[in-house]
Amino acid sequence: MGKKKLSLKPVNRGFATTSVASKKKLDEQAAAEAATPALDTTDDTPIAPEGIAAVAGSKASTGSMVVGAEETKEDWEDEALAEQIVLQSLVDRLHEKGEKEVSRIVKGIEYDTRLSAGFAPLRINEAIRDQVLDLALAEEADSKTEGLGDHVKASGKPSTPAESDKSLLRLYVAFHVLSRLGFSEGRISQCLLEGLEEGGGWDEAIDWMWLHLSEDECLRRGEYAQKEDVLVPEPEDELLTIPEAPVRSKSPGPESSTIASKGPTPPSEPTASALPTSLFQSLDQTPHSDSEEQSDAASEPDLQKANTEWAKYALELDTLKTAAGGTKPKGKKGKGSGVVLETPEMRKLKEKMGVLEKDYMFSRKDADALFKAAKAKRDAEVLRDRLSGRSKPAAPAAESTSSPAPDVTAVSAGDAAGDEEEGEEGGLFGNMLDEPAEPVAMPTMASGDSTPATAITVRSMPIPKQVAYAGSTPKALLRTTLLKSHKTASLQYVPLSGHSRATRVGLQIALAPKRRRVWRMDDVACEDIHEAENYVATLALHSLVHAGEIPGINAKTLPVAYRDLWDELEVERRKKEDEGRREVWRVIKGIYDKKAVEVAGSMGNGAAKPEAAEAVRNGDHGTRSRPDFIEQLQRDCQRRQASKPYQTMLRQRNTLPIASFRQTIIETLQHSQVMVLSGETGCGKSTQLPAYILEDQLSQGKPCKIFVTEPRRISAISLAQRVSAELGDLPGQMGTNASLVGYSIRLEAKTSASTRLAFVTNGIALRMLEAGSAPGKSTAFDEVTHIIVDEVHERSIDSDFLLIVLRQLMAVRPDLKVVLMSATLDAEKISGYFGGCPVLVVPGRTFPVQVNYLEDAVELAGWRVDEGSSYAVRARNARTGTKQLELNEEDGDESDEDEASQADPAKLSSKQYSAQTVSTVNLLDSRQIPYELIVRLLERICFEDVNLQPFSPAVLVFMPGLAEIRKLNDMLSGHREFGSRGFMLYPLHSTISSEGQSAVFDIPPPGVRKIVISTNIAETGVTIPDITCVIDSGKHREMRYDEKRQISRLVETYIARSNAKQRRGRAGRVQEGLAFHLFSRSRHDTQLADHPIPEMLRLSLQDLALRIKILRLKLGNTIEEVLLKALDPPTSLNIQRAISSLVEVRALTLNEDITPMGRLLSKLPMDVHLGKFLLVAAMMRCLDPALTIAATLNSKSPWVTPFGQENQARTVKQAFAIDHSDFFTIVNVFNSWRRASDNPNFVPVFCRKNFVSQQNLQQIEELRQQLLSYLVDSGFVTATPEQKREISQARYSRGFRTRFVSVPAQFNDNAEDLHILGAALASGLYPKILSIDANGGLKTISNQQPTSTHPSSVNFKLRPSEFGTSHLAYFTIMQSKRLYAWEVGPVDDRALALLCGDQADVRASAGSVQLDRKIRFSVSPKSGIAIKLLREHFASVMATKMKGKALSEEQEKWWELGIRCLSVGVYDGEEEGPTVGVNLAR
Repeated sequence: MGKKKLSLKPVNRGFATTSVASKKKLDEQAAAEAATPALDTTDDTPIAPEGIAAVAGSKASTGSMVVGAEETKEDWEDEALAEQIVLQSLVDRLHEKGEKEVSRIVKGIEYDTRLSAGFAPLRINEAIRDQVLDLALAEEADSKTEGLGDHVKASGKPSTPAESDKSLLRLYVAFHVLSRLGFSEGRISQCLLEGLEEGGGWDEAIDWMWLHLSEDECLRRGEYAQKEDVLVPEPEDELLTIPEAPVRSKSPGPESSTIASKGPTPPSEPTASALPTSLFQSLDQTPHSDSEEQSDAASEPDLQKANTEWAKYALELDTLKTAAGGTKPKGKKGKGSGVVLETPEMRKLKEKMGVLEKDYMFSRKDADALFKAAKAKRDAEVLRDRLSGRSKPAAPAAESTSSPAPDVTAVSAGDAAGDEEEGEEGGLFGNMLDEPAEPVAMPTMASGDSTPATAITVRSMPIPKQVAYAGSTPKALLRTTLLKSHKTASLQYVPLSGHSRATRVGLQIALAPKRRRVWRMDDVACEDIHEAENYVATLALHSLVHAGEIPGINAKTLPVAYRDLWDELEVERRKKEDEGRREVWRVIKGIYDKKAVEVAGSMGNGAAKPEAAEAVRNGDHGTRSRPDFIEQLQRDCQRRQASKPYQTMLRQRNTLPIASFRQTIIETLQHSQVMVLSGETGCGKSTQLPAYILEDQLSQGKPCKIFVTEPRRISAISLAQRVSAELGDLPGQMGTNASLVGYSIRLEAKTSASTRLAFVTNGIALRMLEAGSAPGKSTAFDEVTHIIVDEVHERSIDSDFLLIVLRQLMAVRPDLKVVLMSATLDAEKISGYFGGCPVLVVPGRTFPVQVNYLEDAVELAGWRVDEGSSYAVRARNARTGTKQLELNEEDGDESDEDEASQADPAKLSSKQYSAQTVSTVNLLDSRQIPYELIVRLLERICFEDVNLQPFSPAVLVFMPGLAEIRKLNDMLSGHREFGSRGFMLYPLHSTISSEGQSAVFDIPPPGVRKIVISTNIAETGVTIPDITCVIDSGKHREMRYDEKRQISRLVETYIARSNAKQRRGRAGRVQEGLAFHLFSRSRHDTQLADHPIPEMLRLSLQDLALRIKILRLKLGNTIEEVLLKALDPPTSLNIQRAISSLVEVRALTLNEDITPMGRLLSKLPMDVHLGKFLLVAAMMRCLDPALTIAATLNSKSPWVTPFGQENQARTVKQAFAIDHSDFFTIVNVFNSWRRASDNPNFVPVFCRKNFVSQQNLQQIEELRQQLLSYLVDSGFVTATPEQKREISQARYSRGFRTRFVSVPAQFNDNAEDLHILGAALASGLYPKILSIDANGGLKTISNQQPTSTHPSSVNFKLRPSEFGTSHLAYFTIMQSKRLYAWEVGPVDDRALALLCGDQADVRASAGSVQLDRKIRFSVSPKSGIAIKLLREHFASVMATKMKGKALSEEQEKWWELGIRCLSVGVYDGEEEGPTVGVNLAR
């Protein structure tokens, strides 16, 4: 039977129709699509009726329609087809990529939105926010008005297909992201056309939406809620929600339903009173009304009503059991299913029957009789109809109470249904003799109804027996896969074909209470119920897999017929998918073409051709040719040499040791481009060598220009004056047209057109190189013929960098001559740096000098220090590494003791030194300057010791800095002898005016002795000829880069041995000299370095890196490459640290290109963070307090803490605190001291009571003036000539009373506004920011290191929650027991958002603002757009200001809005907050 059955049902039969001849692929695809009967509908779609039986050959007729179509045009003539091909090409290339990108972006937006909920909130004043947005819209409207009238944002027509694809893909992504976010198609098209610039993407589009649309429209609230038209028609498989409990019909058979016989009707929304009881029930069915029957029953009671209703329910229950397999014959082997799974419908019927059985009039016997009669009648009718193949006509309405309900098989997704196996059973006739699965009453077609009948195609879908047993049928596969994804889902198969041999089935899947899907076989039928159920299960599988409801399956495991069906469904799906995609790309391409057309139109206007601009940039300025001989120069030189002043000075010049080397120097320079001259102190190299070269050139009539670079301004001035006098100039002629000599220093220059020899500082020389040094450029430096670098041995950072530049410049300028002069033995190293150039060594002319050390000075002065002295070292400050002196008390000759002392300088001879001297030297705190010892030495030399008095005419005292000079000067001025007319006191410092510095060279009248108190400026840069005695404190201050605090500071340290040699050599210029070094001989021999560390190895390289970038001479490709060419190159770590700092403050870009801010910072020799702070403060008009903060952070703290008074000092400091900020506290105490300085007698009292240092406050004011002069010198701060004169007089005035300088008023309007000052501070110090985490801890934003406030801060022990903000700014941070931030203060989040960070990621879609991925805020989208606009315009205005250009009217509006946003509170009427006050209560 099995074989016979297989032969009757061939597996690969396909359609039960006649075959159609094969056609082209397009016809085959169309035929397959026409034969694919899948129809996926929602639950409110009416089921198509069954009008007639299956029509054989309908497939053939369909095929004939394809063949008989009209003759089409050629492909190249059909514009629609050509467009379709183009669009399909876009779909194939870009659609999948675009969908992936859209999906990724939408997921990212959702993730960012969830993430931003945990960020710190950022709010700005709403009134200012609205003004910002209105101003942006107004500017946009003005730009449109000025245009051609079309508001479309044009984008350039890409030159390559790849660029075109990128543009189209960008538009596609923006379109669909906006669509996913709920914006209407009209708004999206408007946005893409008008708002999207070339290269813009979805994020710019979202910003445009939030800028131009109201908040309600963007959030779809109010009148915009769910009212936009649907942009794209919903797909057929879209899931729709339905009511959970539809209203049931009042018919006696509540579970009965009929199937409409007419064609498909349009979907209609069911009302609450007439919802279908089943998804397969016709929507036009009305509930049955039985009002008449109820009225009759009320008048005459029905005694058999309970029995009749029980029989009806029993018949319905039997029908359900028959459909579930309960009464099906077992078959040949008796493997029928004897167990019927009870469905909810069965349970309801049983409950109703149970209620009737309790009725008083119920009779079980009578009810059983009625049931058996009804069942026999039903079975007879069903069997007759099936055998005859006729459909049973619909029962009249009056008999609807007794008609059976449809047989519906409801199966839960988790139920075990075994009916797949029965599909192959049934004997010879298969299922033909079985009872119908669903005896449905088919309604007849109403008369006059013109609805066409539906053609049914019968498909043979056999399932091999081995497949059925293996469980790989579509029905089983659907159940198992659905169970994995939706455990509560249920499936319901409903026969639709009634008694026809062509079986059709519908399938409903309830995925959730309000989510149901329906699939039906409307125009396709199968040979039996099992094939039909598997057919519709295949439709559901395919639909659910591609909808993502269930995981994908391997279609190759399906039976052959169902595998073919799957392929057909794939073809149909792809066709519909491509059609939808082509429509999408048609819209995108339309937008793209319109934007491209705008560009084509605008190109007609034309832009100025760049040839003219290029010609300007590459213009040939021409090299100023210098004539080889100018007779006038020669005659002037001869006349000058014949003058009496010249001849007088020439006799003195010829006595110098260098005079004998004059001809050698001239000849060496003729044969070599570069030369190194090493000359001892006093040989005359600094004055004579430039003069020799000048005289040689002018005597030959050769035009020349000689620059001599000096490390200090006083050196440049004094040398220029000396050389001018030696060349025969009269006093006061230097720098005029009558002189050949001049000088140029910062803020002061004396040169003229006649100047041939100029003494300049290293900084000025580098500034001239910045102006231009490339060949063919007409600049001041290009006319220089000789460059002489003096004091190369000092190894300043400027001189070392100058060597790098000169070595490169010599290759570009072969006519340039270079001379390098050194006073030490570094000459050979320097010569090697320049390729082994010639070296000349000139001996010095000095007298012997008696050298004494600290132990000698103590012994001579008889000075004593005990443990209670302020000069004594305390136990906690004792340095374990310091070697103590010992007294050698062994008997022996003096020569033996001298030899022992030479062998071990720590052992002192008992015959030369007392035990008290050894004790004093060991107790003396090496960190302090022994002022009393210096005064006692001067008394011994000048008055008490007759043998030392010959050394007293001119004494030079070396001190570390200006503060120490001031203190010693005050002590000597108050001395009864040194303060008298018999002595002249001269302080010498770089900040003292040029006139004051020149006075030290004057020889006092007879009987008057002079004492010069100087820093290391008198070591080599200045030669005071009459010095006979030197007292050396052994200290100097040098700039060093603090690795821990990452700032450059002036550090007081011991000098090197070469420095000591230079200092004592100053005493032997005119006679035998005397020198005292105030450090022990043991320290000199064993602890001092041979040479000082080059500045390039101990300073921050930030300033140098900027100078490299502003030079027009290319020194290398990168900053590191240039600096590694130095004489002693710095480490790569230091170089990269400097570059990183410059990038942080936006002085350099990531590609190391210099910015306008970088050009200004290059003129401010200070920490770049503080430099940026000053620049921003000047722009925000709060410069005065900013100068105070910057000067204090660059010098010593004004606070002092005496021993034993720590608590009182802290209490006083807290009294000056403002807004929990160390920075504002500094400003407050400085302003208080400045006010107190109006009464000089009150200043000491003020300082003593408030625990501040008068000396440190004076240094802060001096540094303020210096910083202000830098800003004025750079041109960024404009000042009147009177203001410039005031700054100069205050800086270089004689005397020691502090002179204050006022900041120009136009830069100080907001000095009292702490919000503005704090914003400028945050802008400068960023990224030196601490964040306050949720647990109340402080962490650095750079590396998330836990940090604490230092005990010296006014915020020590203050809980972070008390700051009232989420971020703090700090200047220095150091690691000791823990990581400490020294100076901290709260920062307004608005300042961070508007002024800080290199990259600000403002995401309106997520409502967040992120700065460099370090600082994150949660913000409303509208406020985010306002912040983004303000930030962009702030940056633009700052760039314009830093370029020195005037602001436009629009820029002024944006700047003022930004300032108001920073200063005004979040809410209207909020006060601006605290201001910097003055505390004079103490």
